[in-house]
Amino acid sequence: MHGLYIHFPFCSKKCRYCDFYSVTDTVVINKIIESVIAEIKLRGTEFHQGEIVDTVFIGGGTPSLMSPEQLEFLMTAVRKYFRLADNTEITIECNPGTITIESLSAYRNTGVNRLSIGVQSFVAEELEFLGRIHDAGEAEKALVIASEAGFDNINADIIFSVPGQTAFTLEYTLNKLLELEPAHISAYCLIYENGTPLFNDMKSGKVVKYSDEMDAKFFEVVSGRLTAAGYEHYEVSNFALKGRKCQHNLKYWAGCEYFGIGPSAHGFINGRRYWNYRSVTNYIRYLSEGRLPVEGYEELTKKQKIAERILLGLRSEGIDTTAFKSEFGIDLLQEELRFFEELKISGYLYFENGRICLTTKGYLLSDEISVKLCSLIEKSK
Repeated sequence: MHGLYIHFPFCSKKCRYCDFYSVTDTVVINKIIESVIAEIKLRGTEFHQGEIVDTVFIGGGTPSLMSPEQLEFLMTAVRKYFRLADNTEITIECNPGTITIESLSAYRNTGVNRLSIGVQSFVAEELEFLGRIHDAGEAEKALVIASEAGFDNINADIIFSVPGQTAFTLEYTLNKLLELEPAHISAYCLIYENGTPLFNDMKSGKVVKYSDEMDAKFFEVVSGRLTAAGYEHYEVSNFALKGRKCQHNLKYWAGCEYFGIGPSAHGFINGRRYWNYRSVTNYIRYLSEGRLPVEGYEELTKKQKIAERILLGLRSEGIDTTAFKSEFGIDLLQEELRFFEELKISGYLYFENGRICLTTKGYLLSDEISVKLCSLIEKSK
């Protein structure tokens, strides 16, 4: 089954570290929603409603800036032009500073059954550094009212390796989070994306980035604390209680196909990737002319597919060696057994039910291991 990602490109304020496409001029929100619905119609018509969708993820930006009426308008179009499976996972991202129990209850009435809340930290100084519009109290309240609104599948995002953060403040955030018991936690190391205000401050010396060694120590604190509390570390940055893995993100990591809707959204359909214009103006213009707002396409080569499958597999639930051999004609265990055995002995890797999986220690080197494995495969041809 397919996934459906919808990008809502509006924020009240741009966070200094964020590289996702968003704008703060909300005057054209209604026009964008109309255009998104027009794209949904074009995509649904293109496939004659023949593709079943079982995950919908509304991201951004700050989708919780949408009114319940706007979200209902959007979800009505999704159901009209796509065939949704029973028990479809429908997620919307929320900023704690933009939600109330009334708005969340109304979201739930539209069919949304999963929330992803951008907590980031429960420490005031860290939230201020990141440029968030909410404070620690609002972050805590957001998780409380989400449960009160009837949601039992809630993700909380946090960020670690924030300049000024210590083991103590990180533990404080983790402890507070565990008290609130979200079903899922995404923990991201702060990334200095080129072109962001944070990156520019680092280049000018205003901000000093933690070393890779400190990043690793923070990562190990997060993983150790959350796994000890019963969360499964099933992807580099993601932890879930039993039965609460993010089904939409699993599609990305497994190489499944998905539709991307909205300005800057990416999709992967019929073995071909595409990406929409990273511009509200161009996006609206193309759809007003009845055209898909696609800026480019990419046909992946076999080499690219192999590299992607290895990278995404090792970052998440491992590489299924049987499926890998069936798709690419390569028996990883036969050809690269010595490489894997060395990693296993060093504590970076383990084998489970025909899958090659990384340990928490291995996650820290997932990119390097992936590159090395791809190189070995190329040399063996």
